[in-house]
Amino acid sequence: MGWILSNWVERRAAREQNLKNAVDVWKKAQAAVAEACESLKEHYSDVASIRRTKQNGHVVTITITRRPTSEMQTQETLAPRVVAMKFEPDKCEITVTVDDGTEQEFPIEADSDHAFLSLNGRELLLDEFSRFVLEEIFFSRPESALPRRALRIVR
Repeated sequence: MGWILSNWVERRAAREQNLKNAVDVWKKAQAAVAEACESLKEHYSDVASIRRTKQNGHVVTITITRRPTSEMQTQETLAPRVVAMKFEPDKCEITVTVDDGTEQEFPIEADSDHAFLSLNGRELLLDEFSRFVLEEIFFSRPESALPRRALRIVR
């Protein structure tokens, strides 16, 4: 907003108005993840391939396929991993699901200045969000004898 709001009513009204811009936060979150995907392709193509697919206006999937590092790896250990990001405007949040299993919710909140993603009651920078979505699943080493690791949910 740029100017100082003088009382709680004006701050509340500004917060509510900014929360109506949740779709803008979704667009910015998609852009941050897309940028991270491009950087992963550029710097870590020897580790895995990564493909981002926009399903519709509310769902984006990211498929990560690890490159074989030895003859010992099986098809199971090289199976693609899938991350789905879903914008839920009714709940005002983004849900991230890993391999159709573990989910983590990122609420979209607002203050009198802007709308933003939140984690544990604090503002989550978009770069941090993209790291939460991609880092562990991209860099974790698949182990055929161990269950797949899920996103660490911190609450």
